[in-house]
Amino acid sequence: MKDVILQKKPDEAVLRRLTAAANSLVARRDLQAGYPFDQETNLTGFYEWLLETGLCNTTLISVGSPYKEAWDMLHVDEFEREVIDFIAGTFGFHGNHWGVVTNGGTDGNLHGLYFGRKTLEAQSDRPPILYVSSEAHYSVQKLGDILRIETRIIGVHPSGRMDAEDLRRQLDPERPALVAIAVGGTFKGAIDDQREIDRVLREVNPPASYRHLDVALFGGYLPWLDDPAAREQVDQAVMGFDSLAVSGHKFFALNEPAGVFVCRKEILTHLNRLTVPYLGGIVMPTISCSRSGFDVLKLFWRIMTTKPEGFRAEAKHILAMTKCLVEALRERGVEPHVNPWSNTVYFPRPKEEVVHRWCMACSGEYSHVVVMQYFTEELVKKLADDIAS
Repeated sequence: MKDVILQKKPDEAVLRRLTAAANSLVARRDLQAGYPFDQETNLTGFYEWLLETGLCNTTLISVGSPYKEAWDMLHVDEFEREVIDFIAGTFGFHGNHWGVVTNGGTDGNLHGLYFGRKTLEAQSDRPPILYVSSEAHYSVQKLGDILRIETRIIGVHPSGRMDAEDLRRQLDPERPALVAIAVGGTFKGAIDDQREIDRVLREVNPPASYRHLDVALFGGYLPWLDDPAAREQVDQAVMGFDSLAVSGHKFFALNEPAGVFVCRKEILTHLNRLTVPYLGGIVMPTISCSRSGFDVLKLFWRIMTTKPEGFRAEAKHILAMTKCLVEALRERGVEPHVNPWSNTVYFPRPKEEVVHRWCMACSGEYSHVVVMQYFTEELVKKLADDIAS
């Protein structure tokens, strides 16, 4: 035991500052309309359980593959496996998968691009080229630079969807293609057409191809919609993609960054089989060495407390509220735009005071709102009134 006695709380003056900041943050919680976070995290019971069990005072990290067999260190591998298997099941992998709970969507995309590069390098002696649309999440271009992969930016249609004909023009038939596909562009919420992309890949016929899906937000709710055409956008058995990354702090409503990366199981055979002797000789397929065990437990808690019927209801609700916002804006003389199955509504940029009040995301002459589970008809009407003002 330490000789020093640690304080349970900081000094009173510091605590007052922290409390004032907390009160201010909570007061503005429902005014973050430009970003895809659900403010109804429903984690009170989780934190009560951490306190009751004493786990709140325990260091808990995840290391390596959650599918490893022998491991002496404190771990939550069994719960991580259940989270991944549940998520992979919603994406139509049918058991042919490997995955990991990540530190967020960018970490998931990093795994996708790294795994894709290693897979393509194993299939060709020429370096791959990364193809990504200009509307995809900025992390993909940044990760291409980090991984030193030549990157080509593909143009988009006015809706924000990747232009397959521009992909055809830029696609090199002599080098492997690593294609990052946006299932929900960051600003306009467009879904890249995977069938068109697949058709171009077949016709140009590069030596090998790998398709990674960034489904950060949309991957949370598309599997739960009634429309089969919506569900198949993230169905691996239908679309044949190789990997995907979904965020845990968006539709899955965690209160801090987390996510899940899933890939076809055979992708692992192309990775560096790095083993770590002092960790019992386990193979280390993950990029992050230490990951949060508490993120695993939060995701497991969310799945167990929401259940499929809850996810279906939440998915239905956000699209109903999206429709409500579109109608409310039109009634007030504002012309909104929304892509199929999208909860992202973009419209002419309103007054700056409205942009700042609602923390809207803006690009040029447009602003957007991302409709999440915490939206209500009352909040929608208040938001539409402000935009129209």
